[in-house]
Order: sequence, then C-alpha cells, then structure tokens
Amino acid sequence: MEKKLTFISVVLFIIVSVIIWSISYKQVVMYTKHITLTENIKTNNKLDEAESRISELYNLSKKNILYLSKLIELDLKENIDLSITKKKLKGFIDLDSNYFQARLINNEGQEIIRTTNDSIHSFDQNQDKSERYYFKEAIKLRKGEVFISYLDLNIENKKIEKPYRPTIRFFSPIYVNKKLRGVAGINLNAKTWLNNLKSLDINLLNSKNEVFVATNQDLYQKSTIDLLSKDENGNSLYFSKKISLENNYVWTLYTSPDMQDIQDKRVAYIFETYKNAALLNIGGLLFLIIVFSLYKKNKDITHLSKTVENRLYERDTLLKEIHHRVKNNLQVITSLLSLQSSFIKDEETKALFRYSQYRINSMAIVHEMLYRSNDLSRINYGNYLEQLTSTMLLSMKGNNSAIKLNIKTNDLFLNIDTSVPLGLMINEIITNSLKYGFKENNTGTLSIEVKKLVYPNFLLLIGDDGTGFPKSINFRNTKSLGLKLIHKLALQLRGNIEKDNSKKGTHYIITFQEIEQTS
Repeated sequence: MEKKLTFISVVLFIIVSVIIWSISYKQVVMYTKHITLTENIKTNNKLDEAESRISELYNLSKKNILYLSKLIELDLKENIDLSITKKKLKGFIDLDSNYFQARLINNEGQEIIRTTNDSIHSFDQNQDKSERYYFKEAIKLRKGEVFISYLDLNIENKKIEKPYRPTIRFFSPIYVNKKLRGVAGINLNAKTWLNNLKSLDINLLNSKNEVFVATNQDLYQKSTIDLLSKDENGNSLYFSKKISLENNYVWTLYTSPDMQDIQDKRVAYIFETYKNAALLNIGGLLFLIIVFSLYKKNKDITHLSKTVENRLYERDTLLKEIHHRVKNNLQVITSLLSLQSSFIKDEETKALFRYSQYRINSMAIVHEMLYRSNDLSRINYGNYLEQLTSTMLLSMKGNNSAIKLNIKTNDLFLNIDTSVPLGLMINEIITNSLKYGFKENNTGTLSIEVKKLVYPNFLLLIGDDGTGFPKSINFRNTKSLGLKLIHKLALQLRGNIEKDNSKKGTHYIITFQEIEQTS
C-alpha cells in the first residue's frame, strides 16, 4: 500500500508540476502579446491624434486664405487704394503670430502687396514669383479653391532663409467680375504645427522624404530610417501613417512603440509568474511529503484527521497567499483537494475538504469573471452572487432542494480587492445557513441584498428563515472558524457586522467599504 501511495504521489506531483509550468509559460506568452498589442494600439492612436491636429490647423489656415482672398477681391472691386489693402493684410499678420507673410501676386507673378510680421514692403522690395511652383499651380485654380505648397524652408530672394523657418504656403485665386486678377497668399510658420507633433513624440517627413520633426535624425535632410524594419521577434520598430491634405503632397508621420517599457514589463511579469509557479511546486511537494509521512507514522483515523486538518490549514493559507491573483492555479488547488479527499474515509474530514473548496471557489469565480469581462478592474457583483450561491446550493443540498434564493444588488460593480474578501464572507454565511439553518429541511429562503450608500460605503443584508442562531453560541466570541472569518473579513472591509434578531432565522446587517486598489 505504501509503495502504491508513493507511486501515485510521485505521478501526481509530476503531472501537477507539468500543468503549473505549462500554464505559467502560456501566461507569459499571452501577456507578452497583450502588452505588445496594447503598446501598438497606443502608438497608432498617437498617429491618429497627430493627423487630427494637423487637419484642424490646416482647415483653419484654409478658411483664413479664403477670407483674405475675399477681402482683397472686395477692395479691388471697389477700387480701394492698395495702401489700405496693405494695412488690412498687415493687421491680419499682426493678429495671428502663426503667419509671418501675406501677399498679393498679379497674373504675371509679380508681388503687388507683400507684408510681413515686421513691416509692409515697398513696391521695389517685392519679388518676382513667376517661376515659383506654387504660383504656377495657384494661378490655375478656380474661384474658391485653395492651393497648399510643399512643407519646405522659407526662401527669400531665391535663397533659403536662415535661421531655418519651416514654411507652408496657402494660395487662392482672386476673381473680380469673373476676371482673374491674381492670387492671394499667406505663409504659415510651420513650427506651430510641428510643436504640436513634438508633444505626441511624433516624427514628420515631408513629401520629399525630408526630416522636419525627429528625435534621432538631422533636420531638413533626407531621412535615413527604414520605416519597415522589425526587431528579432518580428515586431515593427516604427509605425507610420501617410497623410495628404491637398494637391497630393504626401507627408509621413511616424513614431516608435516603447519597446523598453514592453521589455521591462515582460521581465517583471516573467519573474513574478515563475516565482509563483516555483512556490506552488514547493507547496505541492511539501503537502505530499506531509501526507505520506502522516500515513506512514500513524494509521489511527482520529489522530490522522486532526493532523491532516492542521496541515491543510497551513497549506491552504500558503496557497491562498501565493495564488491570490491566479485563477488557473486556484482551479488546480481545487482539483487537488477533490482528488485527495477520495483517499479519506472519515466524513467529517471530507466535509472540511469541501468547505475549503467552497472558499477557494468563491475566489476563483472572481478571477474567472474578471478574465471573461471586458473591464479587468471590476466585476458585476450581482452575477457573481448568482453564480456563487447557486453553486453552493447545488453542492450542499443537491438538485431536489426547495430552498429559494432572493438576491438584490441593483447594478453593483466592485473591484477585486473588495470582491474577494466580501465573497469569502458571504460564502461563510451561506455555508452556515445551509449547514445549520436548513439542517432539518430543504425548504426556505436565502436572501442577499446589497445597497449603495454614500461612496465608498455599502450595506449588506444577508440571512435565512431557517431554525435560527443557537442561544448557546456567543455571536461575538466564538471558537467557530466560520464566525471568526466573518468578523475578520468585516474588519478587512473596514466595516461592522450586527445580528438582526427581529426576523425569523438568522440575519446579518453588515456595513463595508469598497477598498481602493493599490496596483
């Protein structure tokens, strides 16, 4: 018999070890995929936000050039002196520091009006723009259309201005009595747009693949980065997005996911997961050694039951601490308890195993609901109570029980730091009700109601209409493990528990608080 038990124990330990490490490895793989996907989504969201900001600024500039072209058109139609029109354009430049130049160019490409944020230029300072690409394109437009230039550096007198000033030019034709009289233009200091991208950690290449915003390349040079490159795991090193405002001038927005943050999170998760797996292995090995030693030393059922009870309490405490957040490992523990109880003949000892399974199951349900929920921080506590109570009723009273469940929660959602101790407390109260309150019959009602008070306070009304609380038991001072747990869990929830003696059966009035999560 000893050899058989030893063989079974070794095989069981090997199987459990394989399961634990397989689950741990899969968890690491899934977590790595999850954090990589999350970082990729955040990166793409930044690109979308950058595009949105540029579109907003572009639409504003488009409205401004249309406004100026209309203003000049009206002045020309009314034969207003050009000096007055110049002052209007200068006033516009002075009002909006994002623009540094406004001008009127006639049909031959000669600047008629040229104002900057510094001054109004005299006619002899105006320049010939007939050979500039933006004039050639803008003069072809119909009334109300807008031409947007390349994103490039500002040029004055055919030379690139220094210090460098990234510039975007907006032009719109001017028609007076359906006759083309020239084009109106404004020069936007693109630094305003580019600064919007810097706050998002976004880089920008213009339509010529020149760098205008970057943290790791020289500005105003051809880009040397391959945006399609990947790391050794096949993950993209860069995420990019092509945008085109008008005229098919395509800009490239690109950024990099935070690979260092992903790696740091992955390393920390691997350490924590494998540490828990190792501790669980050690705990399982210790458990098997303890059971085997007790079996070998003493076959007396009474002595064995007492020893197993003490060891099981130590083991349960250790396993609960190790696997507070690991739903799959809790299921492994439950399976171990069920398998081990099949070797025990004493019914009282088997009952102790069952009650331990109920407690672990109350926590496992929380982790299962969190795993299946879209919201990983809270669970629907009404659904949780329905699942917990129906499972316990079926386990303790069977399918033929006439005991009714009355649960009221009114759309209640609680976080995990509150759900677990509250679930354990409700588990203990329901266990006592089914074990003692309905000991003689299988009819009656179990009622649970949770009311929201002023946050973070809640009120729990729970009880049964069974045989009631024995007078011989001191509610406040008892050696019962179940009642001790109830009081301890109420304190953990920063609450208070009272017994309602005005109703038939056993009823509790419990106040508690939602515990703020620390991680």
